[in-house]
Amino acid sequence: MAKKEHPNNDKEADVERSSHDIRQDIVKGEERISQTVEQIGERIKEKLDWREYVKDSPYVALGAAVGLGYLASVIFKKRTTPMERFMGSMDKQVRHSLGGLLAGAAGPGLIKVTLIGIATKAAMGWIKSAAAPSVASDGAGSKPRTEGERLAREAVK
Repeated sequence: MAKKEHPNNDKEADVERSSHDIRQDIVKGEERISQTVEQIGERIKEKLDWREYVKDSPYVALGAAVGLGYLASVIFKKRTTPMERFMGSMDKQVRHSLGGLLAGAAGPGLIKVTLIGIATKAAMGWIKSAAAPSVASDGAGSKPRTEGERLAREAVK
């Protein structure tokens, strides 16, 4: 019957001890949570550090850098304009027609080839400058004054 006489005292002691234990458990839980959060933060920091990946596998990192460089070069590649394509084809035609002269460009033929090269470069510059206004105005400019200008504009069209 001793147990029945003081049941309230035991309950109060259990409740008091439980609240104290609960507070201690909460404090311990907070400490464990903060430690876990710190550990997770350190792991994330380690995983996002690219230097570790390079240390662990330098060849893969080098391959990735080469691949990204190639991709960037393809994306930012300069596109040729229609005028550049035209001038390139003219250059090929002139070089092809002068192929025999360039082959014999030793000794006295060197002067001849040099003069032809200078004349060709001047002619190409003249064609380019004569064609530039007509390309900019889409052929709506004034009528060509000379036969050479007319031929240059027809070649561009």
